[in-house]
Amino acid sequence: MSHEKATTRTDNQNQERKRSMETTTALRRIDRQVKPSARCKRGTVQPAKKRTDRVNRNGFLSQQFKPFWAYSGNRDRAEREFLCSLSNLCKHYELVIPESVNGNFPQSIYHTYQAICEQLKSRDGKLKGILLQDDRHNATLATLQQFDTGMTLYYIPVRPVWHWVQSNEGQHIAELLLGIFAYLHQVVGIPFFTDPGSYLASEYEYIEQMLEDEQDEEPYKQKQQDEIYTLKNAGIKLHRLIEKPERLAAFEQTVLNFRHTDTWELDWELVAVEFLQLYQSYPNRNIFDHIHSGLLYPSDEDRITADQYISFYWSGDDCLAECLFDMVNCHFQEIAYMDEPMHLQLFDHLPENTTPDFDFESRLFDLINKLSKLLSDYDYEEREPDL
Repeated sequence: MSHEKATTRTDNQNQERKRSMETTTALRRIDRQVKPSARCKRGTVQPAKKRTDRVNRNGFLSQQFKPFWAYSGNRDRAEREFLCSLSNLCKHYELVIPESVNGNFPQSIYHTYQAICEQLKSRDGKLKGILLQDDRHNATLATLQQFDTGMTLYYIPVRPVWHWVQSNEGQHIAELLLGIFAYLHQVVGIPFFTDPGSYLASEYEYIEQMLEDEQDEEPYKQKQQDEIYTLKNAGIKLHRLIEKPERLAAFEQTVLNFRHTDTWELDWELVAVEFLQLYQSYPNRNIFDHIHSGLLYPSDEDRITADQYISFYWSGDDCLAECLFDMVNCHFQEIAYMDEPMHLQLFDHLPENTTPDFDFESRLFDLINKLSKLLSDYDYEEREPDL
């Protein structure tokens, strides 16, 4: 596909969609403002009675931590571990060890913990103190810092890739993008919208159910139902392509063999090289590896999970997009907490360095941003290939 052809086609299509694109961005902020219930058109839609269960990504954690306050084990051991970690933490951050507070166990530990958390907060507003127990620890102080995702939906549109997969002119780009998708899906762990039980699978299913329940037979309904049919079938076929192990195994060679013929293809090549470099730097790193759900605010189970704000999806500019994003924002708007990557440092020993290393996260989210923007430039409606 030549750059001139792509540019001409884009210019023609964009004349009709210019106004909508002004409010349609590649990555969308999570809207905290109160909005009406999401609908697929103006009018009354009866919601489905039951929503699809959403995926639980806590299985990605190799180690489960939990707050100390449910502790019912050996008191003396817990106090020894707490005092040891308290000494290490205060020595590392050059803090004053709080005076002992008389009281029954575990209240005595809790008061000291509160005092040290106040000191940490005064030193660095982003630094949080927590008291943990797990299989190896009974009452150990730790600190954590979160990576700021910017309250953003990192959704990657796949509709342009589907078009190129079906086009002889687009095969060159499609192979490159399928390699990137294979890395993001198989290694980084980004869910695909046709994954059974995934968050966006349930949202698309809910839209389909709403359309089926709608009594009015209007032109918009048939168009949206046709789009549902297309995204489900195309999504299944794309998913099969990117989950193949051989696709990931060939990722490096696919990128190295790619030769751009114009500026348009150079943009794709550059972002593919950066993804390959990230893969080579962190060959086994998953986005969920450093997300420890529930460490902060453990009593509140309602939180936005990573697989809900990071995902592949069909399109940000189809006839379902407005409905989809209204539904996502309506779901998120009343949730106070969001799972984000974090740097967790236990003080069972004196660490050499506690500076958070968010190199992987910074590069990954920046690259998802670049990829989504490139794909969004070509995410427009055209004649769908036969399914």
